[in-house]
Amino acid sequence: MKKTIAILLLALAVAVSANAAPASNEVLVGCLQDITGPTSTLGKMIKEGAQWAVDEINKSGGIKGRQVKLIVYDTRGDVQEAINAFKRLCTSDKVSAIIGPPVANIGIAIAPISEQYKVPVLGFAIDDRATIKPSGQPYKNMFLFQPSSDQQGAIMADFAVRERNLKNFGIIYNQGNAYSVSLVGPFKDTLKNLPGTNVAIEVPYQPNDKDFKTMLSKIKAANVDAIYAPNYTQELILISQQARAIGFNGPLIFGLDACPPFASLCGPEADGVIYINNITESDPQIQDISQAYLQKTGNIATNKFFLGYDVMKIIAKIVETVGDDPEAVQKAVENLTGYVGLTGTITINPATHQTIGLEMIMHEIKNGQPVVLKRYTAPTKK
Repeated sequence: MKKTIAILLLALAVAVSANAAPASNEVLVGCLQDITGPTSTLGKMIKEGAQWAVDEINKSGGIKGRQVKLIVYDTRGDVQEAINAFKRLCTSDKVSAIIGPPVANIGIAIAPISEQYKVPVLGFAIDDRATIKPSGQPYKNMFLFQPSSDQQGAIMADFAVRERNLKNFGIIYNQGNAYSVSLVGPFKDTLKNLPGTNVAIEVPYQPNDKDFKTMLSKIKAANVDAIYAPNYTQELILISQQARAIGFNGPLIFGLDACPPFASLCGPEADGVIYINNITESDPQIQDISQAYLQKTGNIATNKFFLGYDVMKIIAKIVETVGDDPEAVQKAVENLTGYVGLTGTITINPATHQTIGLEMIMHEIKNGQPVVLKRYTAPTKK
């Protein structure tokens, strides 16, 4: 009898051993981006930057001998597709961390769902609602790795008034886009604290609008000094071209989506555009990687490339220190301090899960080329 039981136990042990998942020799990192949808110019670059970092890490021996695998899901710019892919990364793929999108609508949709899981999302959606709950507390797993819309809007308004002496503004924005909407309020709020400034006219438009001439004509008729348009690249191209076509030759103040390759896509109408950026292309480290990437792929590395690159490097450093358990990674991300990356020195505020004191750089397009104007430290969100 004892012999029979021993044989059965041995057989059971063998069966369990055979069915058990082998210990992975890879570090699994998710990447949730729009690759083929309306914001694919952003998502592709983050994915490419992250993969460039992965290739560097793996070529150097991986993380303590383990290779890094980037698992990419294409959200196609669709909220439900993004939610489904996020759940797969957390449950089926069992990744240690997720490189999140720069798209506010998707970040906002994922945020409340992320509370059910243990995987940190290191993302770039600047709307506060993607990282901070209505209660004011941060979502456990949501992190922002560039200055928030509050910070970026404040920087652009402050620069326009203090550095360019612009006083009277017109605003045109996409009222169906969370990113666009999130940058309007902070810009206006900052102007309220700058004496002698005014928003003469504010014109919202619908996501499918393409003809902006009538709207821009109303803004021009208000005798504004400058037009503020925090919108996506394709809309900015049309707004620039149509603003110049109706004879408005003043400054156009845009957000991150006027970064290269905007000027080359827009043409001569881009001259006079003032915009904010995470990087400056003249930085030697940026140039080295940009040239290598261009030589290998034939494509230009935009600012989003370097955001993806930095975050992947941060994940690798954290995993090397604390291991690849998602909860351990989350705690390390929450307490990240002084990481020197290509997009600046990155410290996360545990109270907001957003960056503290991260610089951004104002540029102007002159003769089709970006010119550095001034570096700003984004104000800390209280």
